[in-house]
Amino acid sequence: MMKRRNSMMLVFLLMVSFCCSNNLQARKNDGFIAGACAVGAALFGIAGAVALADWCYSETDEQFITRVKAEYSDIYSQYYDSITYFGQLSGLNNYVSASYKPLSSVSESVLYEFATYVWYKNSTQYNYRYNLVVAKNQLQSGAQGLRKRIHALEKKHYKYENQQYLRMMRKLLNDIEEFLSYMTLFTDCLEHHKTYFNLYDSVDTIRTRYIQEITIFESGRYSVPAEIKLYVINNDSGQYAFKNFVSRIDKDIVALRSDIRALVYNYDARRQYANGLISYLVDIKNIIVTDPRYQEELYQWEQARLQRMHIEALEAQARAERDRIEVLHHQNMILSEHNRIEREKLWQDRRNNIVYSGDVEVTVNFTV
Repeated sequence: MMKRRNSMMLVFLLMVSFCCSNNLQARKNDGFIAGACAVGAALFGIAGAVALADWCYSETDEQFITRVKAEYSDIYSQYYDSITYFGQLSGLNNYVSASYKPLSSVSESVLYEFATYVWYKNSTQYNYRYNLVVAKNQLQSGAQGLRKRIHALEKKHYKYENQQYLRMMRKLLNDIEEFLSYMTLFTDCLEHHKTYFNLYDSVDTIRTRYIQEITIFESGRYSVPAEIKLYVINNDSGQYAFKNFVSRIDKDIVALRSDIRALVYNYDARRQYANGLISYLVDIKNIIVTDPRYQEELYQWEQARLQRMHIEALEAQARAERDRIEVLHHQNMILSEHNRIEREKLWQDRRNNIVYSGDVEVTVNFTV
């Protein structure tokens, strides 16, 4: 449809460009006319090229409807159940037309239920929100395109084909806008509580990482310290198993504390759970830190670090010495070349003095 709509303008622009180009060749001596025609040819040529690109790569109304409908169907099938489930939990689906209901009124238990729902989908909370925003923006772009095409068709004479496309686009736009109203409210709510979901991600990830150590620790057996140490050693075949473990667990404790401080609202239950996890991690870390083997590893690692620094210093010194020798060699080459040039110059000067300089003495004897 759009290709046919642009075809007449395209033909006109190309014909004007062609005619002006021919006039320019035929009337080279007509300065003003030739110059004007050259400018016109250039401008119309550019416009014709733009119109040609637009004509070649634009979608017809039928192609556009098919694409947007497929995108809508895919997004709808992907998020409808989630939006409905969250709406049932929070009650926000009843407030689409009256979005004055504070998003902060959603209870923490609802957020926990939905975060767990996302977790069972094998997705992080962050990735879920990111993909949701991308999908929403895609639908909004499709709706905007539909509005433009509907507006353009409404200005046309209503042929049967146009009427069909117009009805299809109006129906599709109505469906998309209705779903977008739910989707936008859903997206805004998840974004409003993103600090809760970020902490949920961190707690879930870190607890999973130390699940075996935590399970051993929670058992309360007398042999807990020995079991945790043995587990750490068996899971790290390197030279510094205890040191590596303490380094990792320290970073995870810092990450959890950072996410707790970032919470916008109280979220008492999740905050308490995260602090409990931190307490477990600190106790497990202390079991390792108090072992004499940890101190021995620190000493060995520090000695190895100092040795590496010493070797690096020697290598740097050797590189500096090589660089110094290379500079001296380069200077000697320059000096040698300078001396060679000076010798050649001196030899040339002496040669010129012998040939062109010096007086010739002539003696004449007369006999009477």
